[in-house]
Amino acid sequence: MKTGLALCLSLVCAAVAAPAAPCAAQERWQVTLNSGTILWDLRLVKLSGDTLVVRHADSVYVFPLTDLDELRLVQKSERRQTAEAGRYGGVLGGADDEIYRLTLHDLAERRQIVQQIFQDHPPEGTP
Repeated sequence: MKTGLALCLSLVCAAVAAPAAPCAAQERWQVTLNSGTILWDLRLVKLSGDTLVVRHADSVYVFPLTDLDELRLVQKSERRQTAEAGRYGGVLGGADDEIYRLTLHDLAERRQIVQQIFQDHPPEGTP
């Protein structure tokens, strides 16, 4: 009994002390449509002609570039205490997000912007 308990404790300690396996940070995107609809927690899949393909959990969404108002790469927020006691800054404020406003661009410019996004932020599993 003591041997089994000691073995279990040593395995638990080894698991806790071992460095965590590196995992790729999953980029989370938010899409705002011209209609004002906002979809969040999306993953980029591909740009197919003038159509953006994104994934949310087990669903795939397809949007014509002309229907997009904004693409936003949502950065993980950190809790940082500001100089004023009891106040926090940078929490879910979106100050560090990458924002791509497409509204004022024509279709060719939108395509170019989204192509650049895919170059800078390749989808998961893409070499």
